[in-house]
Amino acid sequence: MFQAPDPAGGNVQQKRKILSGVEYNRICQFINGYHGLAIDCEFELRNRFFKDVEPMALTCILQSELFNRSRGQHHKQEQRGKKLLKIYEEQKNAYDNALLIQMACVEGLNPVALCRMLLHEKYKVRHRSHISRFLKHPHLIDDPKLAANVQQCIISDNQEGSITDLRRRIIGEEYELKLKTLATKAGIHFYDEQDLRRMGYDKTPDIKMILPFLYKGSVINWIESKANFGDPKGHKFNIQQQLHSYCNRFGPGIIIYWFGYHEETPLLPDNNIGITVLPDFPAKEDLVFMQLAQGEFAIETPAITADPCSTSQNLEHSKEVLCPDKELNNPS
Repeated sequence: MFQAPDPAGGNVQQKRKILSGVEYNRICQFINGYHGLAIDCEFELRNRFFKDVEPMALTCILQSELFNRSRGQHHKQEQRGKKLLKIYEEQKNAYDNALLIQMACVEGLNPVALCRMLLHEKYKVRHRSHISRFLKHPHLIDDPKLAANVQQCIISDNQEGSITDLRRRIIGEEYELKLKTLATKAGIHFYDEQDLRRMGYDKTPDIKMILPFLYKGSVINWIESKANFGDPKGHKFNIQQQLHSYCNRFGPGIIIYWFGYHEETPLLPDNNIGITVLPDFPAKEDLVFMQLAQGEFAIETPAITADPCSTSQNLEHSKEVLCPDKELNNPS
């Protein structure tokens, strides 16, 4: 069961979250050479071979590698359904409820993916939603033996199925909440996704600053939370699907990969549109906030711009009526 890291740190030894290309490739090679269930592969990765690496980073790399592999074999798997159903029907009386688990190991398939293929072939349903209903409620399957096997597959699969989907959604929401909590503690005022959607925006970052701040001299307008590991391929996909539009609409911002990233990810040329990649919430000493100057009662925040470069001009304009915390705390 996943446990969130202790925000206070405590005495827990910190695992490495930023991986070199060599180590990342070693992890991928181990995954692609492993014969067995993904849930067992994950256990070996986390508890035997890469114990000094952030466990959730290993889980995310495993998920990414298996997803890419299954996507490349999708059409081949569909054609295997008839053969696999025949094997199951011939052997189901000789085994207990773990027959499909054993078949998944032999065939190199995720257990839930195997179940989906067999159910599709057995019931000849055209709509994917019908299969999903069987997988979500195995008791609806009229073959008790098959229903028991499907149930066993669902609880033994850490890559697909309703339990896995729920776990991933909970972790994602947990880290979005963590982002908002840390931002509030840091004194950042922001709009969240619900606020932005009420304003009419469709694609929205997790938080959008009401007033930009500086991170190591760079203007930051938004922060996106990813409860994931940031490998270069996945990061480029995130830029294409989300981050590029954020930069165009709001200006430069930060993406946090809470479980770490490949060392090349923050160095990609694709980030030059105004993207800063971090493995955690930015340290407070690296932040410079802007507040109302003494004697000012009202102020207009910098206009939201589609040009990342002009955001810096907006901030310079804001400095006429804004001043850093340090100046306010130490008046001359």
